Amino acid sequence: MDTELARALAEWHEFFAAVASISGTLVGLLFVALGLNPAIMADTGPAGLRVWAGQTFHTFLVLMLLGLIGLVPTDVGEGFAITLAILGALGILRVASDVRRVRLDPDPEWGSRQALTRFISPTLAYLFCLWLAWRAWENDADALGWLIAIVFLLTISAAASCWDILKAIGDLHHDETRPDSTGS
Repeated sequence: MDTELARALAEWHEFFAAVASISGTLVGLLFVALGLNPAIMADTGPAGLRVWAGQTFHTFLVLMLLGLIGLVPTDVGEGFAITLAILGALGILRVASDVRRVRLDPDPEWGSRQALTRFISPTLAYLFCLWLAWRAWENDADALGWLIAIVFLLTISAAASCWDILKAIGDLHHDETRPDSTGS
């Protein structure tokens, strides 16, 4: 049985392919950047930076999965709806866990109100994801337009975090290579 949602998903094929390709590339680049700086991920590294790196990695993976599930040929939208619900629910749980970990970091830079605003975009995106899962379950093809908001919010969040991660890595390396000013 060919549903309205299944037809609409087929029309979004190029969008899903672009999202999967771009996010797959970016998650790979982030993986390389973190792999070249393993001290960041160590238990002795900045906890807030580890949380941001984990959140960014997770966000790019969610974007990649979102793109890939949209490419799966289907005659019904239930599988798409269930996957969106899982991504949305796991995303909300991840954000809640990350907020808790950042709040426990003793470094005020990571637990500040400004740092916590980083969680607004992904939270909104995951809530939209849950809403879209419900609409997809109801076979509402018109609701697919909200995919753009989800992808936009997640991409902006991940890109901003990526930039801050790379800046923090540069600052850490700069501090490590700076000569000791005490004369020791």
